[in-house]
Amino acid sequence: MDCDVLVIGGGATGGGIAWDLALRGVRVVLVEMGDLATGTSGRYHGLLHSGARYAVRDPESARECIDENRILRRIAPEAVEDTGGYFVLCPGDDPTYAEKFVQGCADAGIPTREVSLSEALRRERILNPRLEAVYEVPDGSCDAWDLLHGLMAGAKATGKATFLTYHRVEAFHKTGNRLTGARLRNLRNDQSFDIGFAAAINAAGPWAAQIGEMAGASFKMRLSRGAMLAYNIRWVNTVINKLRAPGDGDIFVPVGTVSVIGTTSVATDDPGDVRVERWEVERILDETEAMTPGISRARILRAWGGVRPLYDPGGDGRGAKRTFTVLDHAETDGVEGLISILGGKLTTYRLMAEKACDVICARLNVTTSCRTAETTLPSAEPHLHRLPDRLSALEHGENRGALICECEIVTEPQIRAALQGGDVNTLHDLRRDLRVGMGPCQGGFCAYRTAAIRHEVVHDSPEHTLELLCEFAERRFLGMKPLLWGHNLRQVLLAEHLYRRVMGLGGAAAAQTAPDWSSARRPALNFTNGRSPRIVVVGAGLAGLTAALTAVDAGAKVEVLAMGQGALTLHPGWVETGDVDVLAENAAHPYARARESLAAGLAVIDSRVPLESSAEPGGPIRAITAAGFLRPVAFTVGEPYPALTDRQVLIVGFDGWRDFYPTLCADNLRRQGIDANAISIPLPVKMGNFDTWTVDVAAWLDTPAGLRTLIDVVKPKRAGAQVAAFPAVLGFKLETRHILADELGCPVVEIPTLTPSVPGLRLYHRLRTALLAAGARFTVGTSVQGLAYDDERAAGVYAETAAHHRPRLVPADAVILATGGLYGGGLESDYRGAVHESVGGMNVVETPPVADWFSAPLLGESSQPIHRVGILTDPALRPLDSTGGTVAANLFAAGRLLSGSSPIIEGCTEGVDVASGAHAAIQAILALQQVR
Repeated sequence: MDCDVLVIGGGATGGGIAWDLALRGVRVVLVEMGDLATGTSGRYHGLLHSGARYAVRDPESARECIDENRILRRIAPEAVEDTGGYFVLCPGDDPTYAEKFVQGCADAGIPTREVSLSEALRRERILNPRLEAVYEVPDGSCDAWDLLHGLMAGAKATGKATFLTYHRVEAFHKTGNRLTGARLRNLRNDQSFDIGFAAAINAAGPWAAQIGEMAGASFKMRLSRGAMLAYNIRWVNTVINKLRAPGDGDIFVPVGTVSVIGTTSVATDDPGDVRVERWEVERILDETEAMTPGISRARILRAWGGVRPLYDPGGDGRGAKRTFTVLDHAETDGVEGLISILGGKLTTYRLMAEKACDVICARLNVTTSCRTAETTLPSAEPHLHRLPDRLSALEHGENRGALICECEIVTEPQIRAALQGGDVNTLHDLRRDLRVGMGPCQGGFCAYRTAAIRHEVVHDSPEHTLELLCEFAERRFLGMKPLLWGHNLRQVLLAEHLYRRVMGLGGAAAAQTAPDWSSARRPALNFTNGRSPRIVVVGAGLAGLTAALTAVDAGAKVEVLAMGQGALTLHPGWVETGDVDVLAENAAHPYARARESLAAGLAVIDSRVPLESSAEPGGPIRAITAAGFLRPVAFTVGEPYPALTDRQVLIVGFDGWRDFYPTLCADNLRRQGIDANAISIPLPVKMGNFDTWTVDVAAWLDTPAGLRTLIDVVKPKRAGAQVAAFPAVLGFKLETRHILADELGCPVVEIPTLTPSVPGLRLYHRLRTALLAAGARFTVGTSVQGLAYDDERAAGVYAETAAHHRPRLVPADAVILATGGLYGGGLESDYRGAVHESVGGMNVVETPPVADWFSAPLLGESSQPIHRVGILTDPALRPLDSTGGTVAANLFAAGRLLSGSSPIIEGCTEGVDVASGAHAAIQAILALQQVR
């Protein structure tokens, strides 16, 4: 391979150089060690600078920014959103800076307009109402990936440009002092090859000094690492800047569906140093509060860092100029055929490219002038970016197919098209191209879907597909790690459940024991004064329902109060108990106090919904997960689970459905020795609609027509299979699955899907119906806001009412709190690292330092320290205060509210819920009998 010019670096500057040279008729090859815009260009805050930020201290950069701002809006409209910008003077900042700012903007040619506070607040309601001045400037936002794709498309369309992503420069070839070629390595296949060139342009950003050193050129960069945080929604639609000298936490940028705040400035010598430290998060949040009070309590999706490739021998960090420098190494180092372009900003990429190309073209005797300021990039839309466009296209049928990423509105056909027609290899490539995984779930749902679609399109091995999925999940987790409190913490706990339990990723699952409840006994409970005690259970997850049923069976009057259906909406359709005896040896574990009640709790559940143990005596059930792993579990709910060894298994999926992928599942099962094959069948129930849920399919299959359709389609395709496995959507009625198995003539198993879980809802409704039939009261949709006490006893709970701040008292002889942990809302956390119990403010133990909450990889084999946080209790599961005394003699806790366990890693999720729920109810009844 040879070319006229080799461009090293696939950021905005490198892409701009390739576009510029191609328009001048120069043969150019761009080489990038990752995907386009994986360095600084793809890790910035999204701000299209007006230049106003630099008007006082760096007027040269300010003039460059405003000029290029205007050009970029014209030549790359689809990549730019015209948000406008405000510079706001916050209370306590220097008021004299405003005059310098206005004058500096005027000198640089940046239009400004003073805006009244009332006008600013009408436009941006979260602004501080005590702002002292507001000025409007022509800031905007720019999508670096859209920009780079446009540059690549334009350059390639000339027939003069080749883009080699995932290629690394290993060495340069020289003749005398002149560079004549380079050795490149294809990082996809690990093959190396040579390329010849007449000249090379070093546009490697933070890595530019390393490239220069490789060629024999020496210069020093001043690298500065900056942190940014992305909120889950667009809190602002206008860029907000602090009206002061540039500092930490002073910009707020609306970018696509989110808003970004930043930044910091930390000197670094590592061009790949993109970490974000905890102090940076707190610093940014504290600083941003002055512009937008209360914003530190809003949900932040992700933190990331970028490295500024500054080059200013006279400055450093915030003080370094944001202008750029072109180094001709023939003059500076005696190395012919190499120039480096250093510094600058994404906003000025076009100007930087023009100046670099002018130098190289002069060396090559190319006289064609630059045309990039007048030539519009190829684009699907000839107008500026509009936020509603994606949703509008989806709702009006212009973007058909299953909605794979709900947050960023990406459909299956878009993913397939990118895989088939683009330079796309990994899930990260799809993220950059389509924004898959960049919304609130950070890939929790769409990463699995996207990986499975990719698996089908490229016919990859299951090992490599799942390796890519795990790596993507870990990278998304790292960006959330400094932000794990509140809803973000819940999101990661949900992701843990989905990846580990539903998909089966993350190493070997825990051992399981299957306690025998056939002889389980509950104490003979009776009341001699003629009045059954009233027990209030707060929470309707498995722990709360087990407690309520145990109390009802004992003759108590029970009232259940809950915000929702608890974590049963995640329930995979089986019961995991873990190795009960081993776990109970740990004095801090809930089993150490509640193990004796596990059998009783299982008996309570089994009397309403059959619990089935393994068909292989002495061993656990090996249940199929969504990703085709075999997970050991203690029991299944509702139906026996057949042994799979030496049996043909048919994995059945549905055409166009986004929450289960039979090909990936079957391929991975075969890797583990299971004779599995996959089929995908059509069903006339909204399949392929952009928003089809598990509950939609289940409700349809509960109808005679729906079930008959499924039977008629699958039965001819069974082809000797001895087990038929379906996604877990086989109706809410237990008989639906029975009929299907009878008609097919073989056992039927369900494979867990993404939430909401049909088996979980099936179990919830069955247990709730049993409670109502037994006379219990059941209220869903109300929050419990506090506990009532009378003489050191719990007298009841205060429940939310429609009248604001006027809760009603629900009286009780005993209260059982089963409100969940950090995921369920029984425990709340904040960005300072505090964890508190949400109903009674009870003592929370085992809270590690906030920096250590997640000390292991998301899918590693170790539990995270934060898993064990919760309420400490006595042997009767009564909460203890900070002195070690009981909070109240008739107050009990159960489920994930308890401290000391890591249920997913220990494989005891349902076991702890059932054991502690039953134990709390039994102890409550016994305590009330003693009182009475």
